[in-house]
Amino acid sequence: MRRKDRNPVSDTFNIWAAFTDLMSNAFLVITLLLLLVINSVATHNSYPNSANNDKSAIVTISGKEYKFASAKADLPANLQKDILDENGENGKKLNEILGKINQLVNANKKVEVIEVIGHTDGREVGRLNCNNRQGSNLDKHLEKVAQNRENISILCPGSNADLGLMRALAVIKELQKAQNKTKDQRFKKLQWRAYSAAQLLLPDNRGFALPDKTDKVERRRIEIRFAQLD
Repeated sequence: MRRKDRNPVSDTFNIWAAFTDLMSNAFLVITLLLLLVINSVATHNSYPNSANNDKSAIVTISGKEYKFASAKADLPANLQKDILDENGENGKKLNEILGKINQLVNANKKVEVIEVIGHTDGREVGRLNCNNRQGSNLDKHLEKVAQNRENISILCPGSNADLGLMRALAVIKELQKAQNKTKDQRFKKLQWRAYSAAQLLLPDNRGFALPDKTDKVERRRIEIRFAQLD
């Protein structure tokens, strides 16, 4: 009995279906690989990972204890002393910071960055007359202050967001002086980040603040947190 010839049209269809399945599977594999690469890049960028930022590892510089002059960022004398005293020795606030770093490292957490966040109350800064000019000049001078080419006192805020950042940067500049003097090699290697939360956040992780333009000293504070880069 003669065997029937195979249908060439059917064979072509089967081959094309198999090829389509193969390409579809290859596309899924490539998509998965791309997602893995994107995730890897996102988790290894240069921004700090604040996983270490549990409440017990935060150092607070309280506005009740350390009173900044109104709308200014120059450090109060008692805060300068509590970072580095008159003899260039560690003050109590610097020792508290070093203690938190050791606490985290002993718990097998990496500390590579110190984040300093400035918080203000809700009183409006208004348009100040600083250095014979009105309004914010941070766009012009901020980088120069950060690079020690100009003094922090040259900065003029145009908002509470400006003021919080100025005070955070002022604290960093003082801590960098201590960093240059210390023999603690771990502290010497740390990087710095200055941020501002303005009047947005209430103390003790109580969330966003309602509009409140009154003088609230407990809201004026600096928070120091510890993070890693990757």
